Amino acid sequence: MISPMPATTVVSTQACQPALSPDLHPALDPMEGLKQELALLERVVQGQQSSGVFLWRCEPSLVVPRSLCRRPGFDQASAAMQAQGWPVVVRDTGGDLTPQAPGLINIAIAFRQRRTPGAIRDSYLRLCQPLIESLANLGIEAYCASVEGAFCNGDYNLVVEGRKLAGTAQRWRKMASHTGAAADEFAVLAHAVILCDENLAALWAAGNNFYRACDMPDRIDPGLHVSLAELLPGSTQDLIQQSLQRFGACLQS
Repeated sequence: MISPMPATTVVSTQACQPALSPDLHPALDPMEGLKQELALLERVVQGQQSSGVFLWRCEPSLVVPRSLCRRPGFDQASAAMQAQGWPVVVRDTGGDLTPQAPGLINIAIAFRQRRTPGAIRDSYLRLCQPLIESLANLGIEAYCASVEGAFCNGDYNLVVEGRKLAGTAQRWRKMASHTGAAADEFAVLAHAVILCDENLAALWAAGNNFYRACDMPDRIDPGLHVSLAELLPGSTQDLIQQSLQRFGACLQS
């Protein structure tokens, strides 16, 4: 288990985009959402802004890292999942297969970061710490930890009582030379996907169907996950809008 960083590590979000509510912004095509995340990162790379936040929801899809494209059965598995209504989309950040659906919330932050010892951990917690504090205000005690058998497992999952609530990933890019950035200064895109109000069983079934079609031994264990809707009994679809607003506010504070 990794203990949270102090509140002083919360990211400064100058020139941020506002949080997006589902009423004002429908679920995006996954390629469009990923494109907008990279556009945010590029603005930081070019020195157009020092940091920013982008929140979005995604149409049903399976988002995978580029490394999976090298699997022998990838093309056949992608075709099979497309036929089942789960198009496979490739992303540039690391990690593993991540099922997506409108009831999940994607959060991306971009910022400048020095490449110093411990910088990877600091970059993850620059995203996770404000979310942990926001969840604490709802009475939810979350922390960063690995959950073996959960989707896209990593050391910086957001976890509640041993079950995964959110997954995280990040990408680093060198700052553009014209910005005058130091040699060890990079632009970082840190991303989280939060299980908010969705039929999780359908997500894990789709992910496991892809693994089988790709002849991979990996499997997602449904029992290792929890959603905000489960943690906040009585919640309705309004939970998505409320969560978007809450997380947007905590990351822009």
